[in-house]
Order: sequence, then C-alpha cells, then structure tokens
Amino acid sequence: MRRQAMERLGLPFRVEISDFDENQTKSEDIDTLVIETAKGKAAILSERFPDALIITADSNHLFEGKIYGKPVDLREARTWLWEMRGKTQEIHTGLILTLPSAHRQTIDLNVSRFTLKNFSEEELEQYLVEAAPLKRAGAVTPVGPGLLILESFDGEPGADLALPLTTLRQRLKEFGIEN
Repeated sequence: MRRQAMERLGLPFRVEISDFDENQTKSEDIDTLVIETAKGKAAILSERFPDALIITADSNHLFEGKIYGKPVDLREARTWLWEMRGKTQEIHTGLILTLPSAHRQTIDLNVSRFTLKNFSEEELEQYLVEAAPLKRAGAVTPVGPGLLILESFDGEPGADLALPLTTLRQRLKEFGIEN
C-alpha cells in the first residue's frame, strides 16, 4: 500500500524491507508504538544505506480504546470486523524521515478516522476474500476492496494507504526534495 502512496509523489524511490521485528516494540500507547516501530525500521535501514534519505512508517488501528495490529487468522479478522461494523476507528501512523549521513531525523504522527458500513455477512465474506486482511492492521484497508465495507474516511491524502502524503511532502521539502 505504501508503494502506491509513494508513486503518487512522482519521485524516484526504491523499496527496501528492514526486517525489523515489530513484535519487539511494546507499548500500551498507540502513538509510542507506531513511532518506535518506525524508528526501529529506520535504524536498521540507516546502517545499510547511510547516504540515502530513508522514509519509514508504521500504522496501527485504535478501536474503542484497544490497539489492533494484524490479525493472526481469518477467524480473528472476521470477529474484529464484525465488532467494528457501523463504528468509527482511527489509524495512527508514525512517519520517520532519516538522513544518516547528516545525523538528521524528523518524526511525525498522523491520525485519521474512518467508519465502516453496517455491512452484511456476504459483503464481509467478499471483503475477506479480496482484501488480504491478515496483512492489515485491524484487518481493514480503506481502499480498493475495503470500499466494500467503508462508509467514510477522514484523513490527509495517502493516509488511506498508511503514508500521509501532505506531511511527507512537507518533510521532503525540508530535506531539499520537491516534486
């Protein structure tokens, strides 16, 4: 999803996987969790690419005061989504830009809100087949197949793809990159 958001910028980029173990970041506070996970990804990539501008992000969902990461199986995804139907939840995204060679790093937090429809069991099953919910925090994607179950989305462009583009553009300008 973030690749799609980056493509919207029209700038050259390369995707690298950090292999950061997201399970090692522990916090009861969702904002701390997403920021620390994004920083962990940045630290690993900074060692491998010391002269590159590194963009890392991490997102999690908050619903009724509980943090939702990725579901372990379709049964858990189905249960979560059924509980969330017709209700509003939040996507919290930590966005980190790091330029290791200049010892420079920016840290941003973005919060978006979306509401799920009162979808039917058939719509839910179709979503589960099409959306790859096991790869999504909260089992939800508010784009593509997610439109089957999405009622509304309130957030900056790209936040629906877990990469807030307005904030990213501002930070890229600070690093001398404009599109």
